[in-house]
Amino acid sequence: MSVVPPTSGAARQLGNEPGQLLSALFSTSPDAIVVVDGAGTIVLSSPSVAGLFGYHPDELIGASIETLLPLDRRDVHQQHVAAFLAQPHARAMGVGHDLAGRHRSGETIPVDISLAPVEVRGRQYVAAFIRDAAEQLRAVNRLHAVNEITQRLLGGAAPEEIFPDVAASARLLSRSDAVWIVLPNDEGGLEVSFVDGPNTDLLLGVALSPESSRSAGVIRRGTSETLEDLSTTARALPQFAVLDLGPGLYAPLVTEERRLGTLVFGRVHGSPSFSELDVAFAEVFASSITTAIVLAESRAELERLGIVAEDERIARDLHDTVIQRLFALGMSLQATRSGVADPAGAQIDDAIDRLDQVILEIRNTIFRLPARARGDEGFRTAVLDCVEAKHEQLGFAPRVAFDGPVDTAVPGPVAVHVLLVLEEALSNVARHAGASFAEAVVSVRDGNLEVLVMDDGRGIDAAPTAGSGLRNITDRARELGGDVSFRTREPRGTIVEWRVPL
Repeated sequence: MSVVPPTSGAARQLGNEPGQLLSALFSTSPDAIVVVDGAGTIVLSSPSVAGLFGYHPDELIGASIETLLPLDRRDVHQQHVAAFLAQPHARAMGVGHDLAGRHRSGETIPVDISLAPVEVRGRQYVAAFIRDAAEQLRAVNRLHAVNEITQRLLGGAAPEEIFPDVAASARLLSRSDAVWIVLPNDEGGLEVSFVDGPNTDLLLGVALSPESSRSAGVIRRGTSETLEDLSTTARALPQFAVLDLGPGLYAPLVTEERRLGTLVFGRVHGSPSFSELDVAFAEVFASSITTAIVLAESRAELERLGIVAEDERIARDLHDTVIQRLFALGMSLQATRSGVADPAGAQIDDAIDRLDQVILEIRNTIFRLPARARGDEGFRTAVLDCVEAKHEQLGFAPRVAFDGPVDTAVPGPVAVHVLLVLEEALSNVARHAGASFAEAVVSVRDGNLEVLVMDDGRGIDAAPTAGSGLRNITDRARELGGDVSFRTREPRGTIVEWRVPL
C-alpha cells in the first residue's frame, strides 16, 4: 500500500520523509488501527492492537476481522460491512449501537470505532480506528445508577433504603470484589452499615474508631485514599483479612454541608491497583450520591414545613374563626336563657352544653392535625394547652386569639414567661373574679409581645386582692424590660395588659 506524498508547504519542510511520519503516527497512535480489504481480511494492524485485544499486530495479518468480534455479533457485522461497502464514507461506526470487541482471552470489551474507506491502486480498503470505550461506558452507567437512585430518593425513599443499591452499583462499576459503606452509629462511633460482594456479610456491624480509623480520617479530610493491601494494613481488622483483599480505595461521602460517611472499595490479591481513573470515578459517584441524599432531605424538609404551615393555617382558621363564632353563639344563648322559662329554657341549656362539646371536639381535632401529632408543636400550641388546662378551674372554656407570627418571633425564654403569666392571670380570674367569660389574646407587632387577659367578673376594684399573683405578673414584665397594666373593663370585668419587647 503506497502513500501519495503531499504537495503543500508542510511537505516541502518534510522533504522526502512523509512516509516515515505517517509510519510513526501509525505506530504511536493510542487507538488500535486495523485495515481490512474488501473481503474483510486484515492486511495491516498497529501496535496498539496488542494493548486492546491481546494480539501481536503480526498475528492478525491474514486473519478475518471477525477474529476481533464477539461470537454472537458476527452475523450482524457481515450485514453492516456489506451496507458500508455499498456506500463507503468516513464515519463513526454504529452510532447509537452498543459496540463490542473480543479480546484474545475471549472477554467481550466495549469499544468505539470510526471507519475510513481508502482506495489504493483500484482496490478498496477500510481502516478501523478502535478505542477502548470502557471508561465511557462506565461513565454512562454511573449516570444511570445515580439517576435511578436520585429518583428513588426524591420519590420518598430513605437513605437506608437506597444504600444497598449504592453498594451494589459501586462494586459493579468499579470492577471491585467488595464494597462497604461506613456510617456513624447511634453511639457516636463508626460502623460498617452496608456491604456488597462475596462474604462481605462478615463486615456488617464492625465498629471502627471515630478518631483513628482510616474511614474517620477520610471523612475528616474529605479526600480519597488508596492503598495496596487492605489485608496487611496496620489498621485492618480480622474480618477484613478473611476476604483476602489487596488493593483498596476509600472515597468520602461528603458535600460542603454534610459528611455522611465513607464508601470503600476492595479488590482481591493479584487484581490491578486502583488507577487515577478509578479514583476519579469513585469520587464523582460518591459525591453524586451524597448530593442526591442531601437534596432529597432538603426536599422532604420543605414538604414537611409546607404541611406544618398548612396545618397551622387550618388550626388558626378553626380556632380564630369557627370556635370564636361558636363562643359568640353560646354567649347569646346564655343571655337569652335568663328570660326564658322551662321547658324552652331547658332546651337552650341543652343547646349550650352541645356547643361546649362541639368546641371541645374542634380543639381536639386541632391537636390531632398531622403536623401537631408528629410533635411539631410551637408556642401557639403551648398557649392553647395552657388555657385549656384552666377550663375545669374556671367552670367554662376561655377564649384564645392570636395576632402576628407568635410561633416564630417569640424566643424560648420569653415563651416560658408568657405561659406563667397566663397561668397566674387565669388563676386570679378563677379565684377572685366570679366571671362567666374570659379571653386571652397573644399578639406580636412592632417588635413587642403583648398578652391581654380579659374577663367579665367583679372588676379589679371590687375583687379581693390577688396577692402575690399580680406581683409575679409585674415582676416578670420588668425582668424582660417591659410593663404591665391592670384596668377595669366596660361594662364590667378586668383587663390585664402585659407587654415586653422582643
